[in-house]
Amino acid sequence: MKKLIAILMMAAMVLALCACGSSPAEAPAESGAPAAEAGEFDAYDTVTLKMSCNGTDTANDTTAARRIAELVSERSGGKVTINVFNNDQLASGNMQKGLELLLDGTVDMDCHSTSIISALDNSVMVSTLPWLFGSYQDAEDAFFGAGGEYLDKVLGERGLTYLGAVHNGFKMMTSNDHAIRKPSDLKGMKIRIPGGDFFMAFYEAYGASPQAMSWSEVFSALQQGTIDGHDNSISTCYSNNIQEVQKYFAVSRHTYEAFTFMANEKKFAALNEATQQLIRDCVAEACKEVNAQIVANEETLIKDCEETNGCEFYYFTEEDVAEWRAVIADLIEEYKGIYGEEACTAFNVQ
Repeated sequence: MKKLIAILMMAAMVLALCACGSSPAEAPAESGAPAAEAGEFDAYDTVTLKMSCNGTDTANDTTAARRIAELVSERSGGKVTINVFNNDQLASGNMQKGLELLLDGTVDMDCHSTSIISALDNSVMVSTLPWLFGSYQDAEDAFFGAGGEYLDKVLGERGLTYLGAVHNGFKMMTSNDHAIRKPSDLKGMKIRIPGGDFFMAFYEAYGASPQAMSWSEVFSALQQGTIDGHDNSISTCYSNNIQEVQKYFAVSRHTYEAFTFMANEKKFAALNEATQQLIRDCVAEACKEVNAQIVANEETLIKDCEETNGCEFYYFTEEDVAEWRAVIADLIEEYKGIYGEEACTAFNVQ
């Protein structure tokens, strides 16, 4: 009996030693990372944020928003989560309502075009003045430089924090009836605009009839003939299948528009300093990364529209631009005065 008890005690000791020996090896596997690695994320808040944007699944703003969310999660060790709601789904597709949700704190972050945020301060439309930027790099430099500082100031006065911007792009004009080459080609056309008094005045100067309309309504309006044409970047047109309902594209590059990333100021201020800086850094990185992709893809998108949909693209020459600018020269000077010297200086308006 004693021998049996001794054997049982020996077996129990062996099992206990095995259990003790295995526990240190198993602990790191359960945590997923060594203690030193886990510690590097301690500076960040554990928080889940809502971000709203207007674009479709493949639109520039949605692409950038999802990249921001990805970078923030990765670099915070999963402590900071940003849930992206595109198509303004939290606002039933209404862009203005989407902006209101940011203002009242229903969403923490938001991305909308310049023409939409102009409802907060009309001077931000200075960045859309015709033929202002000579290149995409010029535009990016403005929105991450002096222009961005100006936006941070004016949006801050409305309870928002400016974070950065991604290209909507240089706009082109579209039509399904005839090519647009001369200013007279716009006469009598019903052209969709996103809003903003300058866009209204711009098209009226060429004899067109501008129609303010939410982006979610544009495809069906073009398809049904409620409007005759519109203007937007090739990437935005392509992601919304505009090439299926419009044949003629005038590559006028007459205005540039950005998608602006913003946060509700109170919600953003409630985050600790490290988390705020993380978000700022990731917005800048994601926007510049997506910007490069947008620029690289433009010609590919145009070629696909030509080959797949039979679309025709007319590229404005320097002579064309001079002719079109002459029509609105006085209008541009008028709006430079409306937007003010500070806004014009920030965006290097000559």
